[in-house]
Amino acid sequence: MFVLKNASATLVRHGWRTGAMAITAVAIASLTIFSNSVIDAAHTASTTTYNAQKPTAVIRPTQKTLSTRNGADSSWTKNHLSWENYTTYATAVQSANVEFSYTFTETIPVRQSSSIKAIKASTSTSADKTGGDLTWRSFYTLEAAQSNDFGRFKIVSGKHLNYKGQDKSSVLISQAVASKNNLKVGSTITVANPTDSSKTYKLKVRGIYEYVGTAQEGEGSDAKFAKDNRDNAIYSTYYTFGVNGLDISDGKGWSIPDLNIMFQLNSVKNYNSFVKAVKKAKLPRKYEVTSPSLEKYETGIQPLTQWASRMRTTRIVVWSAGGLILLVLTILTIIRRRGEIATAMLVGVSRGRIAWQFMVESLIPTILGLALGTLIGGVATPGVGMSLTSNSTPMHSTLIWMILGCGFAACVALAIVSTIPVITLRKSTLVKPPVHTPAPSTATTAAVTDKHADETPTPKEEAR
Repeated sequence: MFVLKNASATLVRHGWRTGAMAITAVAIASLTIFSNSVIDAAHTASTTTYNAQKPTAVIRPTQKTLSTRNGADSSWTKNHLSWENYTTYATAVQSANVEFSYTFTETIPVRQSSSIKAIKASTSTSADKTGGDLTWRSFYTLEAAQSNDFGRFKIVSGKHLNYKGQDKSSVLISQAVASKNNLKVGSTITVANPTDSSKTYKLKVRGIYEYVGTAQEGEGSDAKFAKDNRDNAIYSTYYTFGVNGLDISDGKGWSIPDLNIMFQLNSVKNYNSFVKAVKKAKLPRKYEVTSPSLEKYETGIQPLTQWASRMRTTRIVVWSAGGLILLVLTILTIIRRRGEIATAMLVGVSRGRIAWQFMVESLIPTILGLALGTLIGGVATPGVGMSLTSNSTPMHSTLIWMILGCGFAACVALAIVSTIPVITLRKSTLVKPPVHTPAPSTATTAAVTDKHADETPTPKEEAR
């Protein structure tokens, strides 16, 4: 009772110091929980979760090759991979004992007609050079449509494509093109072959779509040629594309379809093996193997990774500055209290009870701050982490217990520091013996008396 009463009185008497210690402890605990949670989430996302992905793999021209593309030069189609090319690489992958499934898209430019006009581009070029102002792209499966490199889209009117049916004419058109041409679900449109305008294809609008994200550079309103504007894309199933005779291997110029096969793998390990196998099969340097799904995943966790990097620095700063502040406040608490300690010991208070009092004075604000900071950090971290990183930063009981354990150890260490004046004070210095002035000896007194007697002036000297 003595210890608690005296400690409480001291804490109240020095309220600013007590509050500063508690607030510092709250800040250290809450920021430590947040930073550790973000760092742990980033580590998990870039290791465990990353390795658990089921990536897609595609073989595409490199950026250097794509930079030479001329949409008005049909000789570019020599860079299109054929079914024969893909068979070579797929065989090499199978020989490496890598399991995979696949889906694909096929694309050609097509000519517009009076029934459907494309959205114009900055460059007006003859369809004889570009192959047409519209792009017809077919999807083998829904997964292929969802991985569309023009971007994800949603149906705003009508229905999506039926990949299991045998529809010969159903297509999707963009809302922008539909508005330009006053088209609606059920409307009939006609497009023509890229190299032979006399070959036409009559199609029926099954649905109207809109993209859910922004266009990449050169694929929106900034497209050089109309066919490169993604709003000018007409989508169909592969069956519709093939039944109209567009999947050909002996075509010329823009009639040669751009075949893009997307391989679906079971793990990142298999993806790495896939890349090695394709390269071993002598993939030309103008192509590269990439994974759209892994690239998308890495882009998604990039904000989390960046915050984790900041939090590593923040954590060091918080621990260093916070620890220094608490140490300084603890020292301020114990300095100039030697008289208080001495008085207590003189009236019979044991050194141990005084040490306990000093420890309690340190433990109360720091432990309360630790508990409150842990509560605040635990409650706020998931929401704050999601808003800042757009990724989940969940709390784990292991992290909470680790923070509490380390925090409690730090509080105890500070409490021990606060007992140093009590431990180092020596009892022998508490009461000093009185200082006595020695009495002068008889001989000394006599000498002084004689000296003064010799110095007594005579009457004659006094008269002077």
